[in-house]
Amino acid sequence: MRIGIIIPSLDDSGAARAASNLSHLLSERHEVHIITVYRHEPLQNWSGDFHVLDVPAASQEHGIITRAGLFINRLRALRRIKSELELDVSISISEALGIQNILTATADRPIVNHHTVLSRNENLADIYGRIVKTMVRIIYPRAEGIVCVSEESACDLTDHYGINPDLISVIPNSVPVCELADRMSMPEGWDDVFRDPVIVTAGRLTYAKGQWHLLRVFSELKKTMPQLKLMILGDGELRGYLHRLARGLGLETFTGGQPDDYDVYFMGFQRDPYGFIGHSDLFVLPSLREALPMALIEAMALGVPVASADCGGPREILAPNSDPLFKTDNTEFADYGVLLPSFDGRKRGVHDKLSREENVWVETISRLLSDRDILDFYSGRARKRSMDFSSGSVKERWFSFLDKIV
Repeated sequence: MRIGIIIPSLDDSGAARAASNLSHLLSERHEVHIITVYRHEPLQNWSGDFHVLDVPAASQEHGIITRAGLFINRLRALRRIKSELELDVSISISEALGIQNILTATADRPIVNHHTVLSRNENLADIYGRIVKTMVRIIYPRAEGIVCVSEESACDLTDHYGINPDLISVIPNSVPVCELADRMSMPEGWDDVFRDPVIVTAGRLTYAKGQWHLLRVFSELKKTMPQLKLMILGDGELRGYLHRLARGLGLETFTGGQPDDYDVYFMGFQRDPYGFIGHSDLFVLPSLREALPMALIEAMALGVPVASADCGGPREILAPNSDPLFKTDNTEFADYGVLLPSFDGRKRGVHDKLSREENVWVETISRLLSDRDILDFYSGRARKRSMDFSSGSVKERWFSFLDKIV
């Protein structure tokens, strides 16, 4: 079977990492083609052949007419490459590409791989976003199938966009669990940093990831745990804001150079972040929304105990037997990690008091770091749970789904 995986780019996003893992998984049985929208240097490894539509990416800075023109150009390019490759199945990742994938279907069977909780996506709050959401409601039902990465993202499509549940399958992203342990080496000179307790987070520096809340929480934790360090892995448009906030909070801030004694380490994008994550005491996820965060699963695969905002997908990972739509307003010591109340997303000043949720995070993280027994317990539970997302566990679900579609 010839399968195309269509994605904006193989950049540093979780969706790109998911597409990369999916290409490895499907290549075991099928001929895979990665198709990206615009030309760039891939930051992820992949299996199969690589193709570029070479249509500039749309952004929020573009006007509606420019975006419409790019949309039409992408339809033409996508229809052409599908025909040239004689695809049997085309799997798209991202809402706009899902719509374009369906509209350009000829001999191929279009499948939407849905990676978000669409109704809570702040990037689609403008007029363009409203158009995309309207097209989702109208065009998604024409797909051969929709694969959602979590139950919440599936419920969001049925409850808010009227998608028939019979069209939807839930298959989580896969993580190469068994390989990650072999990728835990750190660059030379970083061992001394981890002699002190370190909490780590990973994700693009964007609004949805909420890292400014974590900086405020960390600043409060430093008052009673002066040796504590925070490591932030990832890059994005909020880099400058977060650097200024950290310094405004009085935190010694690393942004490059020699890894001396700092409070906060902004590491930027790391092709292999697993050494930094795996040697940390606690992985934290302060996101405002997540469908199924791969960084959380990867940390668990490395045996790192995790604490996460109860912002969607993390509940399905850490408390799989609970209601996936429930949101806690306090600390919940779940089966495989700790769930904490989501932040309100408000960007407060450095002198503003902590919010109620930020205070809960301070109290809970302080308790976790002070109790080695709890950390050891969740370390073992995390590693066990991560196996449910291993390539071996997920690939048969994908193969079965594709056999049903074709």
